[in-house]
Amino acid sequence: MNRVTKKRKFTKRKAIVIIVLIAILLGIATGIFFLINRFIPVKDITKDDITINLSTIKPTGKSITAEVSTKTNYDIYYFIDYAFAEEKYYEKNEEFSEEVEEISDDSELTDNASTSKETTSKAEINIKQVSDNEYKKVEKAKFEIENNGVVYLKYGRLGKLSSTPYVFEITNIDKTGPEIGEIETTSTYTSITVKVNAIDNNNGDLQYSFKLAETGNYISTGTKNTYTFTELTTDESYIIYVKVTDSFGNEAEAVTEATASVDQEVVEKKVYHIKVNTAANTVTVYDKDANGKYTQAIKAFVCSTGKSTPKSGTYKISDRYRWRSLFGGVYGQYAVRIYGNILFHSVPYEQMYANTLEYEEYDKLGTSASMGCVRLCVRDAKWIYDNAKTGTTVEFYQDASTPGPLGKPTAQKISSNKANRNWDPTDPDKHNPWLGGDGAVTKVTIINEDTSSTKIKNTTTNTNTTISNNTTNTTNTTNTISNNTANNTIIWNTQD
Repeated sequence: MNRVTKKRKFTKRKAIVIIVLIAILLGIATGIFFLINRFIPVKDITKDDITINLSTIKPTGKSITAEVSTKTNYDIYYFIDYAFAEEKYYEKNEEFSEEVEEISDDSELTDNASTSKETTSKAEINIKQVSDNEYKKVEKAKFEIENNGVVYLKYGRLGKLSSTPYVFEITNIDKTGPEIGEIETTSTYTSITVKVNAIDNNNGDLQYSFKLAETGNYISTGTKNTYTFTELTTDESYIIYVKVTDSFGNEAEAVTEATASVDQEVVEKKVYHIKVNTAANTVTVYDKDANGKYTQAIKAFVCSTGKSTPKSGTYKISDRYRWRSLFGGVYGQYAVRIYGNILFHSVPYEQMYANTLEYEEYDKLGTSASMGCVRLCVRDAKWIYDNAKTGTTVEFYQDASTPGPLGKPTAQKISSNKANRNWDPTDPDKHNPWLGGDGAVTKVTIINEDTSSTKIKNTTTNTNTTISNNTTNTTNTTNTISNNTANNTIIWNTQD
């Protein structure tokens, strides 16, 4: 009798059960793998297991390509802190202190050099805490650095990144124009000679151009920083435009005003001692007493300081600018450098015209409103510009209870006056509507562009339009850094 063997059927139900069991096992294995990975740290980058090459070591007007490779099996992730370039614009120097040097009125001082003995306390470099979610994976071993900033690198594995980043700084991407300093003018009854002082940290080969009107063509002088406008009308006031261009095509423009006359008033500058009370937002000017000490308070100004304004320390003023470009794409009148990027200057303007005042910022005088500079009304900024000699000391201190021996002046609120608010009410400009002027700005139109015989006529154009406020206050913070910035050499950096 033969035994009959039944075939077991592989049903669909059994297949589903097997698949589910396999999935469960795989899930358990994956979970165990990720659990183990969670407790195994990703190693930090060391200088021995990573190679970084930058596409350029020279200043560039474009981006920089970073090529990174590693001997390890880790992926590489990066984060670029572009905001650091803005935060670094104002140098925090709260621990600055120096012995004030007595300067006699007969001291030999130049307009282009500071005479201060600066000593600083170098702050410890700290790495900024950045969420791992902000890091991006480096694809094909390359990534672009579009602007100056701080680059953070980490190793990564299965979404987990190393704890301490490898950090270096990029400082030689040059997308900004040269810095224009003081514009000097000398004149006769029929001519005005203009000399512009300009610097560019990345470019030595600067090109200069001049013109006598907003519209019209610039007259190029090549690398020569002076030009003489001839055949002018005696006692006529002219607006002079200056443009400086670097080798990458970045431009900086400034404007000044001069009169074709030898009878211009000359104000004799003196060395004063200026105290800035950042807690009360006041400025007090001191002159020498009978004993030669700066104890005689002669002027008091209301001002606006900011978070990056020094809270203490003594400095000496140096460069001065009739108009000065400021951080944020705005401009200030009668700017005087205190140190670094900290200056005395007027409340900001949208353009280099006296009728484009940021009136909402003007209403903040007497409160902390700037990024770091000391804002003043035009009258007070002009007084320092005209009267304070290079080498005048500026002392910062804090005393909220006592503004100063002359008290705290008040500044009028102007935002509600729509007809005049685009002007600083203290500006001595003859067109200032607060002073009875017509509210127009004076421009000149070039009739003949022939550089050998430039003839012009003076015209007045009314451009008294409302300008919207677009000022941003940036908090100055200290982040990490670690390299030789001249050539973007990568320097190893660790954090304790």
